[in-house]
Amino acid sequence: MGEVVPLRVKRVPWRLAVTAAAVTAGAVVYAAAVGKGDVPGAVYVVVVAAFVLPLLMQEAPASFGRACLIVGMMLLWGAPVAAEFGLGPVVAAALLLLAASVADPAHSPDCASAAVALVLPPLFYLLLLFAAW
Repeated sequence: MGEVVPLRVKRVPWRLAVTAAAVTAGAVVYAAAVGKGDVPGAVYVVVVAAFVLPLLMQEAPASFGRACLIVGMMLLWGAPVAAEFGLGPVVAAALLLLAASVADPAHSPDCASAAVALVLPPLFYLLLLFAAW
């Protein structure tokens, strides 16, 4: 029997995701310090947690790619709302996550993951709109 070789995320996708998390952390610290609007602190925590989520999957490259794709699309759809609260760099960080999802050709997301990433954000935001109504 062969030896089990642990898989890890390659350097380029990992660095793109770390850069996205760093850009978001800087934007969140700035927005929280400046105090744009009456935004509860939990909103900033959720945004940072969303960008950190793919970083928790360093040992599973396929899951890392899917997480980058889904989180990147969710935050790209939410970027216009986030820009109102001083989180404009979220757009750049979301695009970095989308680039990280396809940077490793051996573990790029399949068609089903791309379909989920395209359909899930509008449904999520429609559900939030319906719940607020």
